[in-house]
Amino acid sequence: MTQAVSAFGTKLNWNTVDVAELTSISGPSETMDTIDVTSHDSPDAYREFIAGIRDGGEISIEGNFIKTDTTGQIALHNDFQAGTKRAWIIKFPGGSTQISGNGFITAFSPSFPFEDKIGFTATIKVTGKPALSV
Repeated sequence: MTQAVSAFGTKLNWNTVDVAELTSISGPSETMDTIDVTSHDSPDAYREFIAGIRDGGEISIEGNFIKTDTTGQIALHNDFQAGTKRAWIIKFPGGSTQISGNGFITAFSPSFPFEDKIGFTATIKVTGKPALSV
């Protein structure tokens, strides 16, 4: 039997405040560089690698634009303009599991489709090591 959980109810907290009406949260997209350490002594003529520097990646969000969300969405835009580093937390639904860290807003883009709602997207560049706690 599966132990999968619905993503409905996931929250993104930016600088201690939940950002209103998000429709999608993805990331952080952590990666790790590899360092080629292949030598003439490498077994069976196969390349060998060791772990390199890690990158906390990015978090992508999108949602319904809410002009009165001054401590959430508007704060994201203001922090983009100022280049301010803030704490972020992605809170999983139905429990205490979360991913947290620090980051900068590197993109903020409202959208105005003529037959749809006003929306927005934003990107957070993670700086340092994100922490997963369950």
